[in-house]
Amino acid sequence: MKDEFRIIAITSPQHIPGEAMKINEILCNNEADLVHIRKPLWTEDQTIELLQQISPEFYNRIKLHDHFSLLQWFPLLGIHLNSRNSIVPKNVVLSVSCSFHNIDQLVKADQYDYVTLSPIFDSISKSDYRSAFSLSELAPYLNGKRVIALGGVTPDKFEQLKNAGFAGAAMLGYFWN
Repeated sequence: MKDEFRIIAITSPQHIPGEAMKINEILCNNEADLVHIRKPLWTEDQTIELLQQISPEFYNRIKLHDHFSLLQWFPLLGIHLNSRNSIVPKNVVLSVSCSFHNIDQLVKADQYDYVTLSPIFDSISKSDYRSAFSLSELAPYLNGKRVIALGGVTPDKFEQLKNAGFAGAAMLGYFWN
């Protein structure tokens, strides 16, 4: 990951009509640097169908949250570890990122290409998912780490996040709601 402020789009867990076209648009228009495919209830076949509808030129900008075995058929950027899939499969040498939900986990941030930390602000897509941090308390823990803010993030908050020391922002609700 470059040192510039990165923007990551995360798919809705639900099926969205025209989703592959929207992902192609987001990447083509550089609205986001990367897209994370996060479909925890989807089958491998459903994920394959979505990936086949995305332009192959964008595969190097896509990470999977589930069905890591698909990397053998799709030349994607890599994987994102989470509570459902917390172990890097054997032979994965691509980009690996991880979800964090508390400050204590940040000591492990350097083990990954980047980590997401959430919820930073009150969530847009999950009404009961409230901010767990204050930006001022986080700033000392972010120094020099590749931490991406997640949860309630919208473009109008980018400057606050940069000033706090975040390396980027990930958005779900902003892109899909």
